[in-house]
Amino acid sequence: MGSQLEALTRQWAELRLRLVDIEAWHSPVAKQYGVNRLPLLWLYTDGERVASDTDAVLAQLARLR
Repeated sequence: MGSQLEALTRQWAELRLRLVDIEAWHSPVAKQYGVNRLPLLWLYTDGERVASDTDAVLAQLARLR
């Protein structure tokens, strides 16, 4: 999935991809963001989260293509 997302960022100059490594479910980062499964994608528009489910993010990106 990572390579597909990286390809999208090359196609759209305004699309940014940020990867966060979660080493343990009890880590501060996992707790802070409520990460309970991987992969986890969130989509933001103008600084506001508009999709929080991986499938919803992929579907929304597909519509934008």
